[in-house]
Amino acid sequence: MTDMDRELRVTPLNAQVAVFSPSAPDFPEWGTGEEPAVATTTAILVATRDDLAGPVTVRVCTEAAALDGFTTVLGTTLTLRDGVVAFGSFLSGEVERMPLPTTGAFLATVSVDVPGEASSVLVSLTPSS
Repeated sequence: MTDMDRELRVTPLNAQVAVFSPSAPDFPEWGTGEEPAVATTTAILVATRDDLAGPVTVRVCTEAAALDGFTTVLGTTLTLRDGVVAFGSFLSGEVERMPLPTTGAFLATVSVDVPGEASSVLVSLTPSS
């Protein structure tokens, strides 16, 4: 892994993990509770397995990553004005901050091993042109 590729194992309290702008997160609401992921322009929530089932791995990268065994559940634009992305479980206090190569809008692709009950989450961030 590089500085543009980080991974964190977290306790997914409320069966969710987040990827968000640390300076101005506007966290989305779950519509039905059946969605594998939901987003606003500054935050993404991903449905995971229950925290009692064990930790969840969250990986964020700015380069293309192998998706073998993963299903893409969300594609959206994420605004990261500070050039930093935060990810993990903010409810359990397990959050990593990763510097990005630029600021502004990123195309975010969220892929998981099991949609709706993920034990592994992969988020690819590509600067938007």
